[in-house]
Amino acid sequence: MVSKKISEMMGQFSPVNKKIASCVLRNYTEMGFTSIESLSSMAGVSKASIVRFSRTIGFSGFNELKKRIQSDLKKKLQPYEKIATTDLDKKTVGAQLQELARNEIDNLRKTLSSIEEEELLSWVRAIGKARNIYFAGFGATRHIVSLMQYTFSVLQRKPTWLLDGSISDFSYKIKLMEKNDILILMTFPPYSKEIEYIVRYAREKDVEVFLITDSVECPVYSQARSKIVCENNSLLFGNSFVGPIALIEVIGNFLILSEKELGMTEMKTLWEVEEKGYSLIDSQFEK
Repeated sequence: MVSKKISEMMGQFSPVNKKIASCVLRNYTEMGFTSIESLSSMAGVSKASIVRFSRTIGFSGFNELKKRIQSDLKKKLQPYEKIATTDLDKKTVGAQLQELARNEIDNLRKTLSSIEEEELLSWVRAIGKARNIYFAGFGATRHIVSLMQYTFSVLQRKPTWLLDGSISDFSYKIKLMEKNDILILMTFPPYSKEIEYIVRYAREKDVEVFLITDSVECPVYSQARSKIVCENNSLLFGNSFVGPIALIEVIGNFLILSEKELGMTEMKTLWEVEEKGYSLIDSQFEK
């Protein structure tokens, strides 16, 4: 987030930049809608100083800085607030579709372009070596996590466990955790408290944690061995899941590429099991 970046750089700023930075942080929720003239007046500095400040913290100018703050603020809005502040309803259906499509394409692009090669390969290697794979997700995210569990279960010959619900719903599963297992956790705002308990328990058992989230502000970010950040900006809902679903597809395909023979065998076995089942159902209907 821009506010975090400014806070971290505060000690490096000149006196003028410190004045601007302090003003931005004090009025952060207004910055996404403030003109350069207004900020100049509030901070008591020139417009040129604000442009130079924007460049100092990594932006091409004030407009780019303002757009990034707007993006930060949108992520903090509750869904009902996003609906209240949107102007999409005033546009034509065609314009609405274009803007919604651009937003999801942007989520997809940012998610996939941020994945580092070595990070991805570390996931594939860990999944391949794990004795058991635990998947955790709560709220709406549990449905995305269950898709991930299904995808990886199809491609791997090892037990997988889905952790969701209340603590009593998954306690009997996590008590079986051992050192050679891994925990794959997916969480987006509002972060559930259950994830903190699961991660703490997993680390006590020397189980490595692999995290999919949206930000370094995730409460368990620093405790994960490896993390992949997904862009999750939704114009109206709480979170967009386009990025996480694409990530599941990418990791699944890399699992196949890492062990083609195993992938072929498991897919063939699954196909045969399903064919036998459907044949049995067909024969029952024919009687």
